[in-house]
Amino acid sequence: MCGRFSLTQRLEVLERIFKAKARALGGQKARYNIAPTQPVLAICQDDPNAIVELEWGITIYPNDEPPRTLVNAKAETLQQRPSYAQAFAGRRCLVLADGFFEWESRAGRRYPHYYRLRSNEPFAFAGVYDQEGTERRCVIVTTDSNAIVAPVHDRMPVILEAPRAWLTEDDPSELQAMLRPIASSELESCTVNPIVNTPEVDSPKCIEPYEPKELKLF
Repeated sequence: MCGRFSLTQRLEVLERIFKAKARALGGQKARYNIAPTQPVLAICQDDPNAIVELEWGITIYPNDEPPRTLVNAKAETLQQRPSYAQAFAGRRCLVLADGFFEWESRAGRRYPHYYRLRSNEPFAFAGVYDQEGTERRCVIVTTDSNAIVAPVHDRMPVILEAPRAWLTEDDPSELQAMLRPIASSELESCTVNPIVNTPEVDSPKCIEPYEPKELKLF
């Protein structure tokens, strides 16, 4: 899954790499701990030349159940689930990031790990979005983990190798083929400070290498 991620790059860097303009955004501060329900930067299928803000999390209304907010969608069922089928067909988006977190369970405790590209460049998660009132909300697509993430978690976000194709391709089979784990050789990881467990904390310390004393025993 993907429950937290970072985006610390300047807007001008994102504009250059993703060939889109942040038309309606003010200054973008570095974000080290982006959590569900918070705004994220994205590029949407219907305006691929603009970087915009979306809310992270789509609300669904199951029959006879309270509404639920979903933040991830499984790649394997994206085309079949009623919640996402139409979005897959015509409301795809790029969710911009430069790292993500997964949590490892050891001896009854959970330790956050941070993953980023070895190049340290920003990248795009595969996403889909929906319109809720006046707001657009999105989810991040996940897939099976690659070898570097698998020891910590069995799912990981889809990091797109060809982000523009996710917005422009029409063939469902070609789109589905994009939803695979990035090569392990492209990623690096480290254990980071558990302060990232608290969504209100947004500090460079969230992504700094950190070795809890108790892990030295393993």
